[in-house]
Amino acid sequence: MDGNGRWAHNKGESRQYGHKVGSSKVYDVFKICTDLGCKSATFFAMSSENMQRDNNETEFISQLLESSIKKHYLDLLENKIKFKVIGDTSSLTNDIKNLINTTEQATKKFTEFKMYIAYNYGGQWDIINAIKIAISNNDSITPNTLSQYLSTENDFPDLIVRTGGYKRLSNFMLWQTVYSELVFLDILWPEISRRDIALIFEQYTDTKRNFGIVK
Repeated sequence: MDGNGRWAHNKGESRQYGHKVGSSKVYDVFKICTDLGCKSATFFAMSSENMQRDNNETEFISQLLESSIKKHYLDLLENKIKFKVIGDTSSLTNDIKNLINTTEQATKKFTEFKMYIAYNYGGQWDIINAIKIAISNNDSITPNTLSQYLSTENDFPDLIVRTGGYKRLSNFMLWQTVYSELVFLDILWPEISRRDIALIFEQYTDTKRNFGIVK
């Protein structure tokens, strides 16, 4: 979800405007993905590093998270979509944390579709947090035990798409992306269209994935 600020700047608008438009696209993009056969999708709304930005910007994005959940709460229930916010949410207000918890609890039994929002998330944080949980449970540190304690549990992405032109993961799901296909787009997040997503899915389905095994 990269490029909101640059998109707004190109239009002579504020960064907040760009984030607002970018946020408004998330649920629509998720529905496009499910229409094309995707069952689980994670949207990288705010990285651990992004939290170092101006307080006004980080607070505005947290408010967008709150308003988006409220707007689509009934949609999540009606379409049986499991919803989860991954990342360190300790800095959020109690009202937002309570809203997240209520929504997660209301949708936790849904299994067909999963929608994750990564807020104050970092792959390094995720790995360290998983190790801490494993140690507290007296579990040995193995790939299998670590995977189950990650914020996404064993739900690893087959495909990573980054808009905005940069060709790097930027601390996103460092453990989970071990065999993910990577797509980097020059378009900015608010510009992404159904056609763009359909082309990505078409290219992905044509990709042969051997996972390191010679076939």
